[in-house]
Amino acid sequence: MLALVGGEGAAAAAAAAEMEKEFETKLHLQNPNNNNTPVQRSKSFVFRAPQEQFSIQDFQLGKIYGVGSYSKVVRAKKRDTGIIYALKIMDKKFITKENKTSYVKLERIVLDQLDHPGIIRLFFTFQDTCSLYMALESCEGGELFDQITRKGRLTEDEARFYAAEVIDALEYIHGVGLIHRDIKPENLLLTAEGHIKIADFGSVKPMKDSQISVLPSLPSDEKACTFVGTAAYVPPEVLNSSPATFGNDLWALGCTLYQMLSGTSPFKDASEWLIFQRIIARDLKFPEYFSQEARDLIDKLLDTDPSQRPGAGPDGYASLKMHPFFKGVDWKNLRVQSPPKLALEPNTVETDDAQDSGWNLSHIGDGSIRYDDGNSGATSSSEASAHITRLASIDSFDSRWQQFLDPGESIVMISMVKKIQKLTNKKVQLILTDKPKLICVDPTKMILKGNVIWSESDNPNDLTIQVSSSSHFKICTIFLNAQPKKVMSFEDAKQRAWQWKKAIDSLQNR
Repeated sequence: MLALVGGEGAAAAAAAAEMEKEFETKLHLQNPNNNNTPVQRSKSFVFRAPQEQFSIQDFQLGKIYGVGSYSKVVRAKKRDTGIIYALKIMDKKFITKENKTSYVKLERIVLDQLDHPGIIRLFFTFQDTCSLYMALESCEGGELFDQITRKGRLTEDEARFYAAEVIDALEYIHGVGLIHRDIKPENLLLTAEGHIKIADFGSVKPMKDSQISVLPSLPSDEKACTFVGTAAYVPPEVLNSSPATFGNDLWALGCTLYQMLSGTSPFKDASEWLIFQRIIARDLKFPEYFSQEARDLIDKLLDTDPSQRPGAGPDGYASLKMHPFFKGVDWKNLRVQSPPKLALEPNTVETDDAQDSGWNLSHIGDGSIRYDDGNSGATSSSEASAHITRLASIDSFDSRWQQFLDPGESIVMISMVKKIQKLTNKKVQLILTDKPKLICVDPTKMILKGNVIWSESDNPNDLTIQVSSSSHFKICTIFLNAQPKKVMSFEDAKQRAWQWKKAIDSLQNR
C-alpha cells in the first residue's frame, strides 16, 4: 500500500500509522461474483506491484517525460539491473495539502489490477520522506502527440491503426467499470515498436459496478460530475455538469482521431473559454481531405448525446468496430500487426548513461541534469525562420496579451511556465517577441512582472539560454551599467525547452 508519511523518526512513524489506519477504514472489497455486495477484506490480499524498500539513489535518472500538478515522470534506470522505467515522482506535501491522497491511492490500485497490452503497467512502488514513486512501463516511442506534430498529420491508415488500438484498450477499461476521463494524444504512449499504451490514470473514475477489487473512498464532490481532463477534449455534458459516463471517453476519442488526421484538435481556439463555447455549440468543421468514412465516424463520436456515441449504446463496442472506417481491421490480432513507422525527433541523441541522480530530490527536476539534444550544428536563417513561424502557429494566442506588446511587435512563442525560485515556484506567462524581447506576466493579476530587451545591449549574446531537460531551461542575462548577471529558471510542462532555445537562438542569429 502507498502510505503518505512526512517528517522523520517517531513523528513520521505515528503519522504514517494514523494515515494508514484511516485508509484501512475506507477500503472495501467487492464480492468476486460482481454483485456489488461488500465482503470482508482479506488480509492475504497482495498487490501485483509490490511496495519495495528502494531509494531514489538506486536509480539513474534521465530526461523528464512529463510534468503534472503534483508529479513528474522521468526516465529512470535501475542501477543493479539496468532496467528502464518511467518513474512517476509525486510530492507528498502537495498531495496532502490539496487533499489528493485518495486519488493517488486510486490510481495505484487501478494500475495494479489492470492487465491489458494496451495499458501502461505498474511494476512496483516505493517512497521516502518527501515523495511517492511509481515505477511504470517505459514507452520508448514517446507520445502519439509527438508523432502528429512531427508528421504534421497522420495518414488515414496510420490513424486507423492507432485508433483501433485505443478502442481495444478502452473496451477493456470500460468493461471493468472505469472511465479514464483524460484520453488525448499526450496520454497515448508508444512502445519502441510503435504500439499504443494508454497512460495517466490520475483522473480515472470507477463506476458503481466496477470490477476493481479494492477502492478508497473519494471526496464527496466526486459523487457529482467533477470537471477533469483537458479543455479541448472535454465533452459538452461535462460542461453542463452531467454525471460522468463511458461516453466521455468516446467523445475524447473522436477529438483525438480528428487531431490525428488534421494535426489540430477540432475545437481549438484562442482561450479555454472560447474552446468551451465551441464545444457547447458543437462548432465542428471538417477539412476537405477527410474521407467520408472518417467524417462519419468522428461526427458520430462527437454526438452531443453521450448514449448515442458508437461504443456507448446497448450493443457496446460492436457498432464502433463495425464502422466502415475500420474496414479490414483484424481486431483479434491488433498487437501482432506491424505498426506505422515512427517519426524520430530530429537532431536528438539518447543520453541514458550521461544522466545521473544528482538532483535536488525534494524538488525533482531543479535543472542539475544536463541533456544534450545533439543539435550543435548551425541552423540556416530560412530553417530558423520556418521553425519560429511553425511555433507561433502551434501556440495558442489570446488577444489579452496584446496589451503587453509594443505597436508592430509580434509574438514568436508564448506559454504558461513555472518560474522556479528558491522558496516558491510561480506560474507566469512567458512571451517571446520578435523585438527581440522576453516578457513575464502574472496571468492571474495580469501584471507585467518584468521583461528583457536584449537588443538594447551592445552585445546580443549577453542573453543566453541553457537547457537542462526537455522541460527545464535557464535564461542568463548580463545587463549594461555593470549590473550583475541574472539567472531565471523556468519549467515548461509542454516539454518545449529545446524549442524555446531554438527560437531565442534564431533571433540571436538573425
